[in-house]
Amino acid sequence: MSPRLAALLPDLGKGVRAAIATVVPFLLARQLGRPELTWVALGGWLASLADPGGTRRARANDMAVYLVASTAAVLLGTLAAGSPIASVIVVGAVVFAASMARAFGGIAASIGTTIAIAVAIAAEATSSPPVIAAGLFALGSAWAVALSTIIWPVWPHLPLRAPTAQVYAALADYTEALAEVSRDRAGDPTAWSELAREHQRRVRAAIETARTAMVELRARRSGESTVGANTRMILGEAESELFKLIAYADELESRGATTADAAALAELVTSYHAIRDQTLSRRAGTWKPEVAIDAPSRLARELVRTSRVVVDVSRDLDVLPMPPNSHIITPQAATQPATTARDALSTGSPIFHHAVRVTLAGVVALIVGRIASPRHAVWVSITALAVLQPYLGPTLQRVVERVVGTALGCAIALALIGTITSPVGTALAMFPLAVISVVTRPRSYRLFVLFLTPVFLLVADRWSPTIDTALVRMLDVAIGGAIAVLAALVKPSWERARLPEALGAALDATSAYVTCNFDGGTRAQLAASRRSVGIALETAESSLERMLAEPRRLQHGAADAVLLLTYARRLSGSLTAFDESRAAHPALPALDPTLRDYVIAQLDAAKRFVTTGERSPSRDAPDADPMLARLVHNAELVGRVATSSMLAA
Repeated sequence: MSPRLAALLPDLGKGVRAAIATVVPFLLARQLGRPELTWVALGGWLASLADPGGTRRARANDMAVYLVASTAAVLLGTLAAGSPIASVIVVGAVVFAASMARAFGGIAASIGTTIAIAVAIAAEATSSPPVIAAGLFALGSAWAVALSTIIWPVWPHLPLRAPTAQVYAALADYTEALAEVSRDRAGDPTAWSELAREHQRRVRAAIETARTAMVELRARRSGESTVGANTRMILGEAESELFKLIAYADELESRGATTADAAALAELVTSYHAIRDQTLSRRAGTWKPEVAIDAPSRLARELVRTSRVVVDVSRDLDVLPMPPNSHIITPQAATQPATTARDALSTGSPIFHHAVRVTLAGVVALIVGRIASPRHAVWVSITALAVLQPYLGPTLQRVVERVVGTALGCAIALALIGTITSPVGTALAMFPLAVISVVTRPRSYRLFVLFLTPVFLLVADRWSPTIDTALVRMLDVAIGGAIAVLAALVKPSWERARLPEALGAALDATSAYVTCNFDGGTRAQLAASRRSVGIALETAESSLERMLAEPRRLQHGAADAVLLLTYARRLSGSLTAFDESRAAHPALPALDPTLRDYVIAQLDAAKRFVTTGERSPSRDAPDADPMLARLVHNAELVGRVATSSMLAA
């Protein structure tokens, strides 16, 4: 199976699950003449969209919170549906609380948006008793949760985990063959040549397959996840292990193997098999402190040490591994929930500002929808809540994509309306459309809306929509989008004001990496620091992307920001190459603190300028040996770009 197809299959599985949870109840509602069953379909659809993925345990915990909160929101919304004033108050309160969930991360933000949409729909529902509506909604949500956690779990990172496991299987085979040759055929040059020719090529091919899968899977995912980051780390270490094994094989061929070598090779085989199995099975585990490594050479010790680290990481891919003596603070441990909530509720918090904007948009959309489109007022509310983002640029982009996708989706729906008359035929048409909408959702909001619109239209007006329904749908989406844009202009959250802070954080993380490297940090500390740099650079690049979606007058300094991030990433890369070289040659002399001070000074000067506008006097780069010349050069470029840019607020 090609890596591209393998990366698509988890999304395809999610799409089929969502279609089953949605279309089957709709068909039953039509066939049995029980329109209240549409609440089951709504619960199944929204729960499918809120599903964050991950392990069964993590997914069950998140979805349990969603199930309780969304059911309560539907109950409150339907209870208040008969009163215009009460419904406005309930929608405003629930939407504000759901929007504040953004403070707890991307998963909480997605669940919060889904809950906000659920209460907006419930506030317009007057045909079903509130308790029955909430109960049926909960039933549909529970059915979707059961599908995702028990009946048909989908593992979105399996397309990468499986080939990564194969890499370690190939490494285990190579190590077993190395042990056999060094034990039984050490004096046979042909055996060593065959070993290198067969196994090195096999491991390299497995690595390339896994790397291709990594690229394809990453292209279908927005943002970072712990499972993805850990799996990529495991794959990266596999390539490093291969290079060390090749060098170790040369060492064994030249000097012969000892009993300690045989023990080291046996442990490596066991470790590689454990990594292979655990990467696939995802058995839970904890970080274990390293014990003494009895190996006869530096290469053997480094191979065993690294394999132990990767074994620990593979035991629980949902946890960022961190040794007890590390000075790096993980994102999970950075703040407590109470502190996070208190900070988010501060009147100066961007999350609080966005929650106020979303609340205003939801309330205004509810009122305007009832006036402009009394029959389908909920479409106005759904659109406003779905497209309003924390930043103006992405909001404008989503509005355009929703309007365009809705117009094209209405055209598809009208074509289906003219050719399909039976309920079963309608359901058969809805099923692939629902599947494709979920499949395209991670990569294109426009396509998601395009394929979702016919599904909504085909179930509107008791399964017999007309061209008038399609036109009303387009009008309602346009009204909801306009409300979202107006709400985004209420104390707009410009990314231009936050980009310097994000750049400063990336420069701080790079500076900490430099300090850890030059001050002799352990391998675990260096790996953790390196990961912190990667996360900070990704955050800064995301901030830059959001800024580029803002009005052109706010995009000054964008070219300089691109260069600064480019050189900061190069500096980090040269530092990584340097610390790997030192790991391979521990007898190298101590580092000159003058070089460390220069690099850190350049990074500090860059941060000072991009955050405050204060310039620092230029410094001459010190002389450095070839191993450090690139590091010094990239530090010089970082300082030069920052001190000549227009990034200061």
